Amino acid sequence: MTLLGASSAATDDEVRLAAAVDGGDAGVGHGGELAAFAEASWRRDETLETAREALRAGVGDDGVTEASLTVAIFRSLNLGADASGIPLDESFSGPTRGFVDTLGIDQFATARNSPGFSRT
Repeated sequence: MTLLGASSAATDDEVRLAAAVDGGDAGVGHGGELAAFAEASWRRDETLETAREALRAGVGDDGVTEASLTVAIFRSLNLGADASGIPLDESFSGPTRGFVDTLGIDQFATARNSPGFSRT
């Protein structure tokens, strides 16, 4: 199933959101390398150096810097929201609720931070 995200509509690109679960490039340039880098950054394990170099080969030093900053910003936003107990608000949950089940997002450990989200 192809689901379009808001940012893809702005550029008229078709993005496959299921790649977040299934893998692949999602229709985004260097998407596979970006996903591998983001995942390795969150794990902070031995795969990070390899993922960083693969990403650098595709997007260059500036692209690695931008990807690093994006990962860091999302990580800090998630940590802050989780630590403070901020609930997911309707302005976000309403439009996204439809693809939670499709993508199987409830299978991820962090789904416990938004109890009942996909079932409301």
